[in-house]
Amino acid sequence: MPQTLLTALLLLCSSMLHAQESHFDSGIERNQLIELYTSEGCSSCPPAEIWLNRLRQNPGLWRDLIPVAFHVDYWNHLGWEDRFSSAAYSARQRAYARHWRARTVYTPEFFVNGREWRRWSGHGLPQKNNEEIGKLAVQVQDEELTAEFRPKIPLPEQLVLHVARLGMERSTVIRAGERRGEQVTHHFVVLAHKAVSSDRRSWQTSLPQSDMEQAGKKALAIWVSRNNSPLPIQAVGGYLP
Repeated sequence: MPQTLLTALLLLCSSMLHAQESHFDSGIERNQLIELYTSEGCSSCPPAEIWLNRLRQNPGLWRDLIPVAFHVDYWNHLGWEDRFSSAAYSARQRAYARHWRARTVYTPEFFVNGREWRRWSGHGLPQKNNEEIGKLAVQVQDEELTAEFRPKIPLPEQLVLHVARLGMERSTVIRAGERRGEQVTHHFVVLAHKAVSSDRRSWQTSLPQSDMEQAGKKALAIWVSRNNSPLPIQAVGGYLP
C-alpha cells in the first residue's frame, strides 16, 4: 500500500475515533439544572413542555442551563401509558416533596437546582446567582464516561454522580386519554438515568442504556449531589456525536 494512502487511512481512523469523544466542563459557577416533571397523560402539561423545548434556542444551553424532562408514571391509569414514564422518576419527584415537606406532587412541576420554581409561565428564566461551587469535568468516549468534581465549598467525601441520557425530537401520537389525537414532540426527555456513588469525587462508569434510542440528536445531562439527597450541587451537559 502506498505510504500516502496508508497515512490518509490512519488519519481518517483517528478522526473517526476522535469524533466519538465528547468533553463537558461546567466551569466553577453553579449551573442551573432545570427539571420538569410531566406526563403525556397530563392535559395541563403542554405549555410547560413548550417552555422547556424553547431552551434549545437559548444561548446559555449546556453552558448555564441544563434542562431535563422526567416523565412520571402516576397518570398512566387515565387511559394512556406514557412510554417515557418511570416509577423511578415519580420517586425522585416525591423525594423532593419529602425534602421540602410538601404535601403533594403534581404535573407540570419545575425544579431549579432542587427548588420548586413556578415563574416559567411568565416566559422568563430562573435567575442565576453566580455562586462559585466547583468544576465538574466529564469525558465520554463511545458508551463510557469519566467524571471528576473539584468543589470550591466544603462537602462530604462521598458524592453521587447522576447521568441522564436525553432524547431530542421524540414524537408521539397520543391515541387515548385526555389528550387523545394530539401529536407531541419532546425534547430533553429522560430516556434513562443512573446514579453512581464515589468517595473520591471521581467516577468511571458506562452510560445508562435505553431501548428507545433512534435517529436524531442525543444529549447527556450530568450532575452531582450529596448522598441521600436529590438536590444537585453542580451540573453540566451537552449533545453527543
